[in-house]
Amino acid sequence: MHTKLTLLFAATLTCLTACSDKTAAPGAANAPTLADATAPKTVAAIKQEVTQAALPKADQSVPNEQYIDLHSGNQIMFQYLSLAAMPLDYKETANAYSPDFARASDEFRKNDLLTALKPKIDAEVAQAGKQRYVKMVLDRPIEKYDFEHKGFPLDGSIWESGSYRYFGDNSSYKLGFTNGDAFRYLTVASEDSARAIEGMRSKYDPLQLVVYAYTQQADITNKVVKAQIVKVALLDRKGNVLASQ
Repeated sequence: MHTKLTLLFAATLTCLTACSDKTAAPGAANAPTLADATAPKTVAAIKQEVTQAALPKADQSVPNEQYIDLHSGNQIMFQYLSLAAMPLDYKETANAYSPDFARASDEFRKNDLLTALKPKIDAEVAQAGKQRYVKMVLDRPIEKYDFEHKGFPLDGSIWESGSYRYFGDNSSYKLGFTNGDAFRYLTVASEDSARAIEGMRSKYDPLQLVVYAYTQQADITNKVVKAQIVKVALLDRKGNVLASQ
């Protein structure tokens, strides 16, 4: 009797297993569980959100005319130095700022040049601290129109995590954005406008994106100026605004 019950129990387990396998949906073994879908944010992600929330924010009412045009890595360097609020390394700064200082091999001449450059460097850093509203022009900034998002994907250097922009004359200092996710797509509400822009893009007409930003913080580890994007504007070859956000 005991043997029969054992065999019956084993058969029942086999049936349950087989039934379970047959009724399982394809790919169910790899399907995310509820725990996966509602997993809490990582400590790093929460820390980043808290840090960004504590950063100073731009005044949205500042007019375009008050944004300083960035065209040199030295400008980013001075923004960085003003935000870092650390003792200046005048030799390192002068080496990037002055070709004469960088080329000089006579130590007495270098010392004389450094003495003359220090007040200029101090003035540049002080001025950068007063001009935290900046703008940068990007060439070929959009990709083909995205129907799902009803807009144009913008250059990855704006929104990709860890990305940044820099200038060739001083590439040691870079500009990165803290809120790039909000500007991953340039949304264009009017279909006619979107068609016109896509037509220009597909024909390789010169288009530029002006990124208006507010410098917030210096990433000392990577020499990156972190900035908040305030708005962007897409321009045609004549400087006409085609779309903005």
